[in-house]
Amino acid sequence: MKPRRIALPCTGGVVALATALALAPGATAGPTALAAASCTPVSNIEAIIDDSGSMSFSDANKLRVAALELLIDTPGNEKITLGAVEFGGQIGFPGEPPAADTVFPPEAIGANADAMKRALDARINADNGLTDYNAAFARATADNPAAKARIFLTDGGHDAGEYNNGHRGGPPTYVIGFGGATFGADGDRLRTIASETGGRAFLQTDDRNLQAVMNEIGTTLTCQSPPKAFRDAFTKVGQARAHGVSLATKAKSAQLTLSWSSPLDSFTISGLRVVKRGKVVAVAARKRHLKVTTRKGSTFLVVKVGNLTRGKLQFKVRATRIGSGAGSVSLTTQVTQSRKR
Repeated sequence: MKPRRIALPCTGGVVALATALALAPGATAGPTALAAASCTPVSNIEAIIDDSGSMSFSDANKLRVAALELLIDTPGNEKITLGAVEFGGQIGFPGEPPAADTVFPPEAIGANADAMKRALDARINADNGLTDYNAAFARATADNPAAKARIFLTDGGHDAGEYNNGHRGGPPTYVIGFGGATFGADGDRLRTIASETGGRAFLQTDDRNLQAVMNEIGTTLTCQSPPKAFRDAFTKVGQARAHGVSLATKAKSAQLTLSWSSPLDSFTISGLRVVKRGKVVAVAARKRHLKVTTRKGSTFLVVKVGNLTRGKLQFKVRATRIGSGAGSVSLTTQVTQSRKR
């Protein structure tokens, strides 16, 4: 599978971005490389979240909320300014909510992380009628005119009059489209929104991999390496899969992101170590070796590993709960690397 390319918000041109979300279980993307040295991390992001009525079917588990929570909880994102708006569209019923409104204003994630997550959980409920892109971009522009990037998430095409191209003149927009939004003229419009702003359209996704796609966007905006991804299937508690990633010469830290669909399932990671020429040269349990930071949500786990040394980073992912009732539960593991500790 050939990696696609995307223009990053940096001064060094284009960086390869490997997509491994459609790989077979256990398969991986191509070689991992560090992002361009001249890449400048994005400091201000505005999220535009579709909360139209159709989301009650296309994203019944509210994985779009979990995806934003993953972005919020990722170690190293604390200083990023993040704002969020929700949008739908007015049908004309008395007392219906506005076509778009603020979920939370743009603020540094750090001290506001818990409040942001509470607001997302309370406000995103598939209760906003139609799908009005005009209202969405107008609200985002008013709320956060200084945004350096936007993440636009929708499951449907614009259906409230003529679209007035409110994305134009805005920052790079990373479009996550699934459901009916990926087909025909609707899909073409989403690709245009991404291309005209210098962003990227992710139209192959559905609600099952919203978190993985959001993580790929987040690692791009923070100048980490293109994600190397593994897809594993689990049928019972205790099953484990071992993986390894060769570390780039200048890598100082690695981020391992596990994501799955149902909060009734759960996974963990263990056996973190760096091996060089068959010898273990660093493990998490010893002082002055690997430094591990962990953040966990109901459907994701983020592990940041610092103090890396040259070699191959090895680890195991393990099922700790299989409660969703599915015969086989899918886990996506993404690994990125960074020059920063």
